[in-house]
Parts: sequence; structure tokens; C-alpha cells
Amino acid sequence: MVRGLVFAGVLAFGAAHAASFELHFVVPCGPDDKAYVLQGTTHEVCLSPQKVLDESAVVRVQRYPVINKAIVEITPAASETLLAASSANPGKELAVLFKDKLIFKAPFDAPLKLDKFQLLLNNAPEQVDALVEAFPGPKT
Repeated sequence: MVRGLVFAGVLAFGAAHAASFELHFVVPCGPDDKAYVLQGTTHEVCLSPQKVLDESAVVRVQRYPVINKAIVEITPAASETLLAASSANPGKELAVLFKDKLIFKAPFDAPLKLDKFQLLLNNAPEQVDALVEAFPGPKT
């Protein structure tokens, strides 16, 4: 069952063997920090250097039928990591980097206990397929 966290964003092109996927907390920018521009906007944000999750947390990404949505399935260990990190940082924003590009950020106000989350990609519908291709899941 997909639980109710919907992220809006734009995905960059990806390749199955070279994709990177990272979740970070948004932090205030310091004078020497790298600012990322949120894809499809001019909004700049800085990210914590520590990753909350990386590509090893992703089991697979599937396309949602009909609309421009990707469903990201994560491992049980990643789900626990996300719960602990979000519990310790209430009211923050999480941001996702895909291939070193900021594809979305989303605020949360409660701990996140998820095994799947959704990325709504209305600004770049063709990018849903890039993410699905990058993380097709285990061969059955």
C-alpha cells in the first residue's frame, strides 16, 4: 500500500548503471555552501552534507498508470532510517538529488514511516521513465 507522502518535482535523466539518488535535509546556506537550484524553478537551497538515504535504499521505482507519477519503493532498513531521521528533525524539509540535480523538496510535519513514496512529476513527465529505468528492481 502506498502511504500518503506525495512529492512534487522534476527528474533528471538517469541510467541504470550510473544513477544516484539521495535524500538530504534542507539547511540554511552558509557562505561556502553549494546551493542547488530546484529543477523547473529559480529557487536555491542548501542541503545537509549527510545523506538520509542513498540509492542503496531504493528497491525499485514503478510508473503509476495514466498520470505522471513514480512510486519509489525502499528497503525495510531504509524505512527505519527515514523514520528515525524524520522523528529527530520535525518541521524540516527533505530534498532529493537525482544524478546531482535537485529534483524536489518537500516539508514534513510528522515522522515518516514509509515503505513507498510517490513523486508527482507534472513539470517533466518524460522523466518518470528515466527514474524507472534507473531503478527497475530485482530480476524475477
